[in-house]
Formats: sequence, C-alpha cells, structure tokens
Amino acid sequence: MPDKIKKLTDKKWLNLYDIEYQRREMKKTHHWLMCSRKENPVADADKPDAVVIVAIVETGDGNRLVLTREYRAAIADDEVGFPAGLIDAGESIQSTVKRELKEETGLDLVKIHHISMPVYSSAGLTDESCCMVLVEAAGTPSTDLNEEHEDIEVMLMDTGDIRQLLKSNKKIAAKAWGLLYHFATTGKIEFPETL
Repeated sequence: MPDKIKKLTDKKWLNLYDIEYQRREMKKTHHWLMCSRKENPVADADKPDAVVIVAIVETGDGNRLVLTREYRAAIADDEVGFPAGLIDAGESIQSTVKRELKEETGLDLVKIHHISMPVYSSAGLTDESCCMVLVEAAGTPSTDLNEEHEDIEVMLMDTGDIRQLLKSNKKIAAKAWGLLYHFATTGKIEFPETL
C-alpha cells in the first residue's frame, strides 16, 4: 500500500492522484502520478470499474462479432473495440452488461458465457479494471439509446471483416486486439465450451 495518496483534482468520472510509496526492498520514497475512478484509489484496485462486452450475434449468414467504433477525445480519433461501460454503484456485473449492451448497441442480452476476474487497463497509468464478459446477444443494432456524449457506430463482423480490420490503419482497443486476432486466425466466431 502507498504511504500517502493525495487527490489533485475533483472531477465526476476520473481524478488525478499523487502517490507516495516505498518499494519493497528499498527505503527511498518515490512519487507516482495516477488517475482513478474509485473513491478509494489503490485500496479498491480489485473492484472492477467497468465491463467490456464480447458479444456474438447469430445471423442467417453465421455468427457475427459485435464491435463498436467510438470517438475518443484522448486520441482525437475513433477507436474500434467492444461495447463497454461503467458499473453503477450497487449494480451487479450481470445488470451492467444487460444495460450497457442495450444502451450502446440496441442489442438484447441472451446468455452470459463467462465473466473474467478484474483485468487492468493500463496499470502504469491507472488502477482502473474491468471484467471481460463473453455473451450471446440478439436483436437489431441501434444507437437510439446512446447518451448525448456518445458517438458510437455498431458493427457486426465476420472473420473476413475482422482480418481486414486488423490489416487496416484503424485504431483498435488493446482489450479487443487479442480476441480479434484469435477469431481471425481460427476462422471461427464462437466461444469455447469451458476454460
């Protein structure tokens, strides 16, 4: 645990902190700047902030992977990734998945196949973590329920589309790239029965 944590900003969704700490073997004090969404940064690092939804939709032409293209101010460009969203206070992961899938894509949750343990977005920058959730979805894609600040395009991709995406110069979310590569190289959009 850090020796001291000093809050440097007071914003709604994300704040900057100065952390004073000593490494395990050394007595020298160090400082690190980090951002966090949590009320108790670092101490609550094992509590997920968000869900990332890896959704498959069955169509008449086979399974399609649900991807989103969303404008991200920090890169001044669109990022291709999976639907995702923050977990509201007191909300379960399952409820968050159902709500965020509907809000971002217009699709309905059919079945949850797997929920990962919290995985970390960029531990050199933040204590933010998310649960990767593998789901089946159904319905017609729509952005009618997007919030005012969201600029999302929903894409249903087959393995050929995914291969083209991976060869493009589009910006791809780190949390999506490995799974996209897997689906592209196996030529199948499906989840394993068990881990």
